[in-house]
Amino acid sequence: MSDEALQDVINRAFLTDIPADDLDPTIRQTMEVAAQEWTPENQDLLETCLAENVCETGRGTLTVAFPNDNINPWRQTFRAELTAQAIASPDVARIIYSLGTDTTSWLANFNSLVAQQPDVIVMNSIYGSAIAPAVQRAKSAGIIVVEAETPLPSEVESLVDVQATSDLCGAYSQGVDQVVEDLPDPAGFALYTGIPGNASATNWQPCLVDGLESAGWEQVSQGFTQWSPQGQAQEANALFASGTNPALVAYDYTMEDFAAPFLDAGQTPPIMMSDVVNYSYLQQLADAQSQGIDARAFVANSRVWYGRIGVTAGIELALGGDVEHLIDIPYPMVDAATLSEVFDPAMPANAPVPTLFTPDQMTGILAS
Repeated sequence: MSDEALQDVINRAFLTDIPADDLDPTIRQTMEVAAQEWTPENQDLLETCLAENVCETGRGTLTVAFPNDNINPWRQTFRAELTAQAIASPDVARIIYSLGTDTTSWLANFNSLVAQQPDVIVMNSIYGSAIAPAVQRAKSAGIIVVEAETPLPSEVESLVDVQATSDLCGAYSQGVDQVVEDLPDPAGFALYTGIPGNASATNWQPCLVDGLESAGWEQVSQGFTQWSPQGQAQEANALFASGTNPALVAYDYTMEDFAAPFLDAGQTPPIMMSDVVNYSYLQQLADAQSQGIDARAFVANSRVWYGRIGVTAGIELALGGDVEHLIDIPYPMVDAATLSEVFDPAMPANAPVPTLFTPDQMTGILAS
């Protein structure tokens, strides 16, 4: 692995240039593993693991478990990125998966994982303080617990061994600064998330609202999509039909459904802001620009690869190493116009931007 290969993976993951030496040691180690050659043997093992609930790698001694929260393209990719990191790490012998799409089923599956005594549990839980008793049981059983991606409430964050998250508040605040600079006259904004009270939205939405309202902007609409295509289309069509015409729409998932009604009507859509978009949205932006429509967006990296950091942190702790309890992952909000080098039309439309997988790999992952 060359320095150039390492830096290329870093730049691709963060959607901008961040020097390797500026990264937390665990993040840098994660990127070093991810930058190594991916062999045909590794690919075969990845495909096998994604088709099973328990996967044996034939190497190492550690067992890593992943209790998943949902099933959608983002979550499928997160699971695959986490799995690829475990496969590329020679210390992992076994990977165990579970899926709970509501609090009750997730907790039941988590407790089942604890009973199987893995060395490490890497999770990305959106269920907030409800998971505290289950995490405490895992810790009492001597299991290393790592939260990757979604910030936990303080009473749960204090229980886990590592929380590796981005400053969502800071990213949206940065995005607000860019929008207000572009549009100095106060206007209206619309605010959306998946489900009420989720841990991600409670982190970023107040920061965006405070920043915009301080600049004289007014919230004109809000809604919940369940992070589903149907929910997104319903909320987007309702917003367009309302005639409120916000200057900005902020949502924590891909934005093409919100832009589509405006584009279909031959109108310039509101500025979009999101911390997760799919390749289909980059295609939509490119198509709009080719038609002379000045569609604009500010986006951050999809965080879909953060499970890799969780795996690296858990392995390091299991082997007796030191890892920071709170790993602060750089999280810049960038102008989507700068992402032409990231855009690959061969990527499946519903693949998150960015992923460290190739188009062929992503096609298989999303079909698994």
